Amino acid sequence: MGTSSGYKMPTGGSWTPLKNDATDFVQGSGNAEITPSSLVTDFIRATGGLAGLLRGHGGTVPLSGGSTGAGSKKTGSGGVGGAGGTGAGTSAAVGTARNLGGFLSSVADVGLEKTLRERGLEGSVGKSASDLTDTLLDEFAGPASTLDNALARESLAEIRDEILSEAETFEDVEKQLNASIDELGIFGILASFFGHYIFKMFCRNFYEEWVKKVGETKATSSLKEIEEYIRSSVRAKFAGRNVTAADWKKDEGKQVTETVLTETLEVFGVTG
Repeated sequence: MGTSSGYKMPTGGSWTPLKNDATDFVQGSGNAEITPSSLVTDFIRATGGLAGLLRGHGGTVPLSGGSTGAGSKKTGSGGVGGAGGTGAGTSAAVGTARNLGGFLSSVADVGLEKTLRERGLEGSVGKSASDLTDTLLDEFAGPASTLDNALARESLAEIRDEILSEAETFEDVEKQLNASIDELGIFGILASFFGHYIFKMFCRNFYEEWVKKVGETKATSSLKEIEEYIRSSVRAKFAGRNVTAADWKKDEGKQVTETVLTETLEVFGVTG
């Protein structure tokens, strides 16, 4: 949870009451109005809401991968356009989610091996789950060169660990990817990614301060409450919901990704 190292929390405006409420929460003041729900909502608003997340915080991710054939009934067309194309300037969170969505759509459409070959990643075909997913992490999120890129990369790693926790072989990866798409839907997986990203942002801002105030054990326990609230809220809303046919390599892919982010924020009472 130590994602706040070297990061200075914003001050003034809506951050002042948020910080006060966060301190009361972690110290257990007993104020019934300060809950994980209220903290997450106020935090998202303080960071700029939808506009702030679309704009990003100093990091971008170019689109990755090649194009695929016609869309399937399940998820629509596959891959995402070439790196540095229409995705240039996209925030790290949105860019990474869009790359992930295009990849999942293609896997559901044409299978894992063909998806990798069409993305120029044929060297990963047949590799172990560990080697393959490390490659995909680099492909979708890029290097952790900024704080924003680092959070997007960490959030993607969380998704990887959730849906591929038992995968050991190449075949395991494909089987578990398809099982997760069937169970959660691509929309649900992307919403979960954004949930992880919001939580990582929250940790970046509060973890070190909470440790100073109440110690590592209590700080970690309180953050677990925040994390569970975000995770369960997103899962309850979006599990099983899929993306309609989308061409991820064009503006449509960006629009779908932004729709997922918009609806994810609405779960926490933030509109715009």
